[in-house]
Amino acid sequence: MYYITTFCYGNKYEPIIPKWEKRIQQKCKDTKIVIHNTCNIQLQNGFQYGWWDIVRLYNNLLILQIENIAVVHVDVDIIIEKDIRPLVDLDYDIIISREIGKEKAFPAECSSKIGFGLCTGFYIIKPSAINFLSHIFNCMQSNIYNSSSDQVNLMNYITSHPDVKIHDEEILIENIPTYNKIITIDGIKICVLDFDMVTRDPIYTKNQYANHINIDNVGGTYNFLQYFDAPLEELPLTCRCGKTHLGDNSICTHIRPNGKN
Repeated sequence: MYYITTFCYGNKYEPIIPKWEKRIQQKCKDTKIVIHNTCNIQLQNGFQYGWWDIVRLYNNLLILQIENIAVVHVDVDIIIEKDIRPLVDLDYDIIISREIGKEKAFPAECSSKIGFGLCTGFYIIKPSAINFLSHIFNCMQSNIYNSSSDQVNLMNYITSHPDVKIHDEEILIENIPTYNKIITIDGIKICVLDFDMVTRDPIYTKNQYANHINIDNVGGTYNFLQYFDAPLEELPLTCRCGKTHLGDNSICTHIRPNGKN
């Protein structure tokens, strides 16, 4: 058994939760879903941008420490497409999705140094990573990198670490070759997943485990809900790309004036 958690605070994303939870129940077996919706800790820097990351990491670490089993964080704007158990079972201390872009992935000052970014919208954490993640949590609370964002703190810590090692690794996942980045740091290993495993701003359906969609790019919460049910290829584009495999080579404008993609 493992946990899948998310953080949903306020009214904006609440309408997504029923479909989000139902999809996980349909696709993922032997898991317990926990939805955090309150700020249950004192924030040392107040409600500055990224404060929610502090709350969700605090609660995920709490589960990790008490239950001693894997915890998977899944943002509410991520739609699970198939059972993620093969990702949970990977032999790494942290498994995390990859940010869209390379040298300009957020935050660009970090990705420009290593050529890729980590996306904290989807991550799997194991008990062996508690000490490392507790340090990242303390960095977030102390504002050492001038941000409460877990992504900003994690990327800055990795890129400023004197002994970090990074290499490419091909891994067969369900007999499919995937191309991942492996980060060795502070005695743990972080697997940054092949971009096609958890796809940021997806263009089409292939073998991805999940689609991470920018809700604002598709016109808001209620427009986003259609991505749970309708074929991806029939829906408005979610990224800055054209759907070339459908013969569309134009620059993506997300929601086009004629309502078509």
